[in-house]
Amino acid sequence: MFLSADELKLAYGVDLRIGKVYVDRKVPVGNAYWEGRRLYMPPVTGFLFMPIFSDLCRRCGLPLETLLSEAYLRLAEGILASAARLEAGTLTWDEHVAECLHLPGPTPANPAVLADLTHYLQGDVAKASVALGTPYPSLNRADTYLVLLCAIPFDAHAWVAVTRAWYALMAYFLILDDLADIREDLQEQQENALVDAGLTEEGVAGIQALIDSSCEEMERINPVMANRMDHKRSTLNVRGLVQAILSEKG
Repeated sequence: MFLSADELKLAYGVDLRIGKVYVDRKVPVGNAYWEGRRLYMPPVTGFLFMPIFSDLCRRCGLPLETLLSEAYLRLAEGILASAARLEAGTLTWDEHVAECLHLPGPTPANPAVLADLTHYLQGDVAKASVALGTPYPSLNRADTYLVLLCAIPFDAHAWVAVTRAWYALMAYFLILDDLADIREDLQEQQENALVDAGLTEEGVAGIQALIDSSCEEMERINPVMANRMDHKRSTLNVRGLVQAILSEKG
């Protein structure tokens, strides 16, 4: 299914200029993340998050021309290629992190962001200048994507805003993914935010609170995307899902 820039604008609030770049871009040859894909921007979450996040960065004050630059897009593609190798099991998490941190090269446009991400991704989050990560490790599994921001110079205030926007978006997307996959993840002992939180009333409350805070944060940044998130939130029944799983387990 083809996705247009107009559809990205109407459904997710993405700036038309950003949407057009992503919709028109060619599939990168040899990149495992796009393996078997004929479109650069198929209408699935694992690809949609890219233009949505770029638009959130624009809304947080990052320069549009840099968000559309070849350096930015190629860095994103390099990170996702490494993520595909991680998913395939040909890289460990530590190897994936090392690959991603190496991608900006010796002279990144934003060395302060690279320093923060190096501390965080290598397990020393206390040294980072901004809050990074969520309470549930499974929801931090896409955080290496933030390395692409090393291609853009911006100040500390924007860095705080961008990280808040990132977690509002990705916590929501990844929770939806984990809710859909919880039975399979339990069977195969894969990471899942519900498992991190615990299949208890306290765990349900923690996941629901994170969904709520994501919606509230998105409302301040992108009301179109927030409306979509809020509608989806109204259809979720995290407690019912957990109760069903516990009943199945006996």
